[in-house]
Amino acid sequence: MRIRSIFARVVFLFSLLVSASVAADSYKRADWLPRWSDFDRDCQDTRHELLIRYSLAPVTFTRSDKCKVATGMWMDPYTGNFYTKASDLDVEHIVPLKWAHDHGGAHWDRALKRQFAEDPDNLWLVDDGRNQSKGDRGPDEWMPPYAPVAALYVQRFMAIAHKYGLRPTLAEASRFQALAAAP
Repeated sequence: MRIRSIFARVVFLFSLLVSASVAADSYKRADWLPRWSDFDRDCQDTRHELLIRYSLAPVTFTRSDKCKVATGMWMDPYTGNFYTKASDLDVEHIVPLKWAHDHGGAHWDRALKRQFAEDPDNLWLVDDGRNQSKGDRGPDEWMPPYAPVAALYVQRFMAIAHKYGLRPTLAEASRFQALAAAP
């Protein structure tokens, strides 16, 4: 009887430890990106720096201090559509933050999470609705509807995952390879 009691307590304590570990590893977007940064302190955060860099036409600003982009011309790589209003675009993480969290990033420190979240290699400007439809899925579950960019998207996804040592499952990796090789 005494062994059962000790065993029950050990199982109970172990379950508490596992629960605490899982809770400590739960995804919180704010741990990765509480807000866009202004690394060079010019009043333009990462989002607006990207809007300026990738506009195919001169940009206009919402105010005279030139902190916030209003218009320009951008091509959404996921749809092939062009946009002129900055407010129609989201900054898209090619490798979503939660996907990174679930594939090895959960134990990164906040500095590395932030670096990943604002790495220009991992950021595209896309239609805000398309970004929301992708969510936190990888290429095995979601692909851009614009066929000419599909292979490039998967190749970028895999390169970013490799750059940060993220680990897709064997099934995901196999699917990614097949998608990257597709014509």
